[in-house]
Amino acid sequence: MAMKLHLDNPALRDTFESVKETLPGAGQDWVLDTRQAAMDKFTMVGIPGPKVEEWKYTRLGFLTSEGFAPATQEDHAEEIKQYFDQAYRPDLAGHVLVFVNGIINQNLSFCPSDREIDVAIFSENTIEFRGTLVPVEDSSPLNNLNRALVTDGYHIDVPAGKTLTHPVQIIHIVTRGTDLQAVRTRAQVNVGAGAKAEIIESFLGAEGERYWSHMVSDIILAPKAELSLYQFQLQGRQAIHMTELHSSVAAEAKFNQMSLQLGAEVSRTELINSFTGENAVVDLRGAYLGRVKQSHDIFTRINHDMPHCNSNQLFRGVLDEGGTSAFQGKVVVAQDAQKTNADQSNKNLLLSRKAEANAKPELLIYADDVKCSHGATVGELDTDQLFYLKSRGLDEAAAKGLLVEAFISEVFDDLSDDKLKDSFKAKTAGWLNTQVVS
Repeated sequence: MAMKLHLDNPALRDTFESVKETLPGAGQDWVLDTRQAAMDKFTMVGIPGPKVEEWKYTRLGFLTSEGFAPATQEDHAEEIKQYFDQAYRPDLAGHVLVFVNGIINQNLSFCPSDREIDVAIFSENTIEFRGTLVPVEDSSPLNNLNRALVTDGYHIDVPAGKTLTHPVQIIHIVTRGTDLQAVRTRAQVNVGAGAKAEIIESFLGAEGERYWSHMVSDIILAPKAELSLYQFQLQGRQAIHMTELHSSVAAEAKFNQMSLQLGAEVSRTELINSFTGENAVVDLRGAYLGRVKQSHDIFTRINHDMPHCNSNQLFRGVLDEGGTSAFQGKVVVAQDAQKTNADQSNKNLLLSRKAEANAKPELLIYADDVKCSHGATVGELDTDQLFYLKSRGLDEAAAKGLLVEAFISEVFDDLSDDKLKDSFKAKTAGWLNTQVVS
């Protein structure tokens, strides 16, 4: 008998029925109807099982029995402040949006008086999110589950021609008391023609809580717009962290996305891009570091449907004992997308024979005048380099740490913001100091 491709979870349906009248926008028929339609679509398909190729490296069987109700809001002011201080950069005077257990925290959020951008919060103004809530034909089941049970999120409009003075800071915090609960948020970012913006987004959460953080983002860049999105994933070690990001990039626009994955027991990052005009650029970069029981899964798909566009993917992974990872990167070049340039690079460093890295770069090319490449490696520390560093007076732990740091730094070296670069490197070094240098 053939194995089912998707898994049932009636507990999630029960959760929806019990909370739907309490979720934001419940008083509006269109919101309730949209949530119901999304839940119906999710229920028809279910949770992706191990036979679904795109999910073969992230097993979700553990999600089939729990309802993962929306996270509760309790008073953890001191804990929240500690997480906030870890992520917040006071030297940046731009907008700050803070979400605690999936709901906006107005006490810690901040909007500058000059209001360079327009911001809407889902729990306060659902109408701005109508476009992203309505299920579309090819939505993933988990995207529809997010639509059905979303509790909050943000909508940002950057006016045409505007260059933001400071990056927007967005901080997501999950507190204690959220075991077997879920945080489901959504975001939409529209960058107008010729506008330029940066977003720094952090995800932090409590240790010892098996919560499920799931965020879906839609990013739309108008012609000649530019957006750089930097994401830090620092969830608690027992957490489940999933992000699904869809970007649409118009002519001569540029989208940069950079991420660092350090936390969570199971993390899954989906990056799906489409070009809608010529001479556009997408640059995706990321690093992931894992150890015992941690699993990091990076899934990318870049659809080159327009000619003269460039895409670059650069991902580096470091796995210590018991850590696993997967990189599944697909580039599809349509028949009319001539003069496409597309590069993929995924390299993994194993610090233990009990670590595992999986790499699956793919190119599907239907045009004949393109430059496309992909490469993937899995290896160990170079013993000759290690010997050389030790001969220069470094002990083995320090020498290993130096080599690992050099391996990862390729992802961040091109950053022009020195403080942001230092932040990426400091968090990486923190992991190295506790996991490698011993």
